[in-house]
Amino acid sequence: MKTRYWVGGCLSAIILLAVIAGATYYFLLQASDELVETYTSPEPRDFSRTESRVEKGREEALSAIERFRDFIFALETGEDTESFSLSADDINALLEQEDLFKEIHGMARVDIQDDKLQAEISVPLGLFNDRFEGQYLNGTGELSIEMKDDRLEVTIDRLEVGGRDIPAEFMNEIRKNNLVETLYREPALDRFLQMVKDVKIEDGRLVIQPR
Repeated sequence: MKTRYWVGGCLSAIILLAVIAGATYYFLLQASDELVETYTSPEPRDFSRTESRVEKGREEALSAIERFRDFIFALETGEDTESFSLSADDINALLEQEDLFKEIHGMARVDIQDDKLQAEISVPLGLFNDRFEGQYLNGTGELSIEMKDDRLEVTIDRLEVGGRDIPAEFMNEIRKNNLVETLYREPALDRFLQMVKDVKIEDGRLVIQPR
């Protein structure tokens, strides 16, 4: 078992930050040039942190990976184990430090409010289309995470770009999609999810409860 692989699989909610960007970019592809100008910005959001905070982030990321490795070992060997949980700081540290997420380093930051995972994104659209070189997609997404009928479901409840909510006709379609449905196509991740009883946001943390 490769720790990074399993961290990437289990923390699929983090990878969904890229999906938020993709969903919004899909909207922008359908929009007129005028609307693209309205929803994008020539300046990215600044997610940089002080050197001391970055160093602390490295420690938090290593701790999260180690704790998750122990959690997986207990699941696979049938040992009794408590739920595994991550704070928003843990998740942000992984986003900054874990190589699995290097493609989106500096593009996202998360927060946990009540029972929602919130994600701020700042995506250079030139990565997708030279036509939008120098334009940034700065937005905020709100995710709902729960288990239904023993399957993990993650949906985007709200998506705001450039300080404006995405039009209802687009959001109605986006909300219909379970963003982690493809995880069940990967046998290793499917096996992991079968060992999980619940995934939820509780007391300001992302909580994974074993069966």
